[in-house]
Amino acid sequence: MPRGGIGLADIAVLGLLTALAIGTAFLQNRHQPLALYDQNIRATIGAQIEAFRTQDDVSAFAYASPDLRAQFVAPNRFMAMVRAHYRPVVTAQQFSFTGRARAVSETPLIRLQDVYLVDERGTSHKARYMMQKQPDGSWKIAGCQLLASNQMDI
Repeated sequence: MPRGGIGLADIAVLGLLTALAIGTAFLQNRHQPLALYDQNIRATIGAQIEAFRTQDDVSAFAYASPDLRAQFVAPNRFMAMVRAHYRPVVTAQQFSFTGRARAVSETPLIRLQDVYLVDERGTSHKARYMMQKQPDGSWKIAGCQLLASNQMDI
């Protein structure tokens, strides 16, 4: 083999390095950016939780779906129900989204979004939000179910 030339071993090493670089690029991009609907759903849930934190009942009520607003008629009635049955959501000090919102019954107009909450006592909770897409393209909260959390309390 001539000096300074490229041998078979050099080509094999370059091939291996190329394969490793491509594999690393795929691994780094495995978390695709959130879809616009996921971003909007998360923003709606986060805004309602913030409204609960600041005791802004009118804003919290505004994030509810038209059906929920019709059922409770006024923010004070809605908030009385939420405070009585959804204390972890109202008292959430921290929250994080688990995965992407998923469609219900193959319809993109209703999606479920799971959220882990940590209340003021440091207790972990899991909430499953049912989100409903509105004719104007916005997302509203159509329901919330508290589930057993598998997160460790802090």
